[in-house]
Amino acid sequence: MVWQTKVKKAFLFFLIGLVILSLYRFVFFIFYSSGNPNITLMDFLPAVWTGIRVDAKWLGLALIPAWLALILSCWIRSFYIISCVLAGIGYFLLILLDAGNFGFYGFYKTPISALVYGLLQDDTKAIIETIWEDWPVVSYLIVILVSVAIPFLCCRMVKSPKTCSPMGRGRAFVLGLCITLVLAVIVRGSLTKFPLRQEDFSVSKISLINSCVPNGAAALYEATKAWKNTQIAGDPNQALHKFGYTSREEAEKKLTPASKEPVAPSDKPNVVFAVMESMSADIFLSHNPSKGNNTLGSLEEALSSAVVFKKAVSIMNGTFPSLEGLIFDTPITPISQGIYGRNKLTFSQIFDFKKAGYKTIFLTGSPESWRQINETFRNFGFDEVIGSAAISDKFPEAELGPWGIGDKWMFKYAEDILDKAEKDKQPVFIMMLSTTNHPPFKVPDNETVQGTNFSVLPNYIKRDSSEEQNNLLLQTYQYAADNLGKFVLNLDKNGWLKNTVVAATGDHNARLKYIVEGNWHHVYGVPIIFWIPNAGTRQLANTDKWASHRDIIPTLLSAATGAKSGISKGRNLFAKEKIPDGAVSFISWDNNGFTIGDAGLVTLKGGNSYDCYKWHGDTLQRSDSCTNEQIEMGEIARAQRALSELIVREGLIAK
Repeated sequence: MVWQTKVKKAFLFFLIGLVILSLYRFVFFIFYSSGNPNITLMDFLPAVWTGIRVDAKWLGLALIPAWLALILSCWIRSFYIISCVLAGIGYFLLILLDAGNFGFYGFYKTPISALVYGLLQDDTKAIIETIWEDWPVVSYLIVILVSVAIPFLCCRMVKSPKTCSPMGRGRAFVLGLCITLVLAVIVRGSLTKFPLRQEDFSVSKISLINSCVPNGAAALYEATKAWKNTQIAGDPNQALHKFGYTSREEAEKKLTPASKEPVAPSDKPNVVFAVMESMSADIFLSHNPSKGNNTLGSLEEALSSAVVFKKAVSIMNGTFPSLEGLIFDTPITPISQGIYGRNKLTFSQIFDFKKAGYKTIFLTGSPESWRQINETFRNFGFDEVIGSAAISDKFPEAELGPWGIGDKWMFKYAEDILDKAEKDKQPVFIMMLSTTNHPPFKVPDNETVQGTNFSVLPNYIKRDSSEEQNNLLLQTYQYAADNLGKFVLNLDKNGWLKNTVVAATGDHNARLKYIVEGNWHHVYGVPIIFWIPNAGTRQLANTDKWASHRDIIPTLLSAATGAKSGISKGRNLFAKEKIPDGAVSFISWDNNGFTIGDAGLVTLKGGNSYDCYKWHGDTLQRSDSCTNEQIEMGEIARAQRALSELIVREGLIAK
């Protein structure tokens, strides 16, 4: 085969590959915009050209080794086979990452992010079971294989001419040099001053459209950069500079300390904080037994004595990121993995309870070895870490699933801890993490559940999964909520609720498929529930206000000890004075977070820049300008975000 024919085949391979990668983007848009009448094909157009440039850049990068081998094949023919193999490997990896990005967005509502590195710390067997159960793996593999095969099949159609003058080495060198220069421009992605970069991915006011721009490789590259940024090094003040502050004092001026000291209880109550796997606010609010949808079980009865914040958001959008966010009030995650987890991290909020005389216990239905919590969590203020192995020893009849033991047994174990605490007159702080309501969904121990009806859920939640899968999700949700309710009712029955402060929330929303645009408050929505012994304290809560995970520990600390958290922390939701509007989340919206309240939603852009969204009924719509109320919300969130990261960086670098 003459060399110019090989070059023609290489060009065709690149062109067909580029078309297929662009088709992946189009399918991504169609699939995730379906059901949203406010997003049209015209909205997608700004993402098309930039997306093609992104695909061309990464396809060019992936094919550089193949191109170099093709050049060498001008002199050594065997390098042509090597070139084909390298092209196949590079292109296959791009297609694989695009498929992974498609699934990742469906799960986390964002292109591949730094969260992917946290997943590497999870139980491999459990992850494989979850992927097999939740993803159409066979369909993915077929699409990937067909996508990879098409360019090769098309290239086979290019035949060498029967008569062709061989290209001289000089002409071949010039042609190769010219194509290499063109490839360099493609890889740069731009002819302007700056190469193609992440800033160019923002092409629309619609977040879904911006999510369509990066392909899997580009998203993984940006995720890797973000993950490396969490590897703490350098001046801690970079956290301040990122948000436009020159000093800690400048940021602190934006925050007002609580004017009144909380009143400490005469006797320290026990404190229980249950973090429930995938406790979605939307599923919580869809509880309607009259329509055949019982999602709460015994929790419905237990709520009669509770204070419920129905409008609330999680601090992060994954189990371990949320867990770290709750413990450390950190926008950087993961930090407890690797070298940092082996050090005593005194900025953990758990130490506040330990200093107040509490015995601190982390109790979970997951294995003790999950994310090495048995080795690391004692460094964060926990006296004991108890997992599925210890629970199984106490309750050998309990069924063990892929992610751990049933929630029923975790709560029974917690009751035994509280019983001992009451007898010993030793106040305990128990932080619990449930596991049952996690895919693959299965109600453990052959427990009987009541009827569920997925059709009762709001219309902005898609019905893409099978009816069986949707109902399994609701059934495990009901099982978890029911056992939380039984736990609280048992505390009341034993008289312990008079001396126990209980809080419960979801670690994140359930992995439902949303019409995301304008519904972020639902996508990241979780309920926050308190059982407070003091009736006077209960009456101070304004449950019409938006709340956040960040508010839970400060509220528990105040209710249990009368102590105040620092001004950079969340709010005491039962404070006597008026609390500022705005529930702050560290979910990576531009890697900076957002705040939500009565005035709408404000995203932090870095520096002193914001994007603002106003309420239109129950949806959020982008505004061209921010109101004074939104600017005030943004200023508080910006200062807290900067100071929270500063505290974490200082604490880690000191180690």
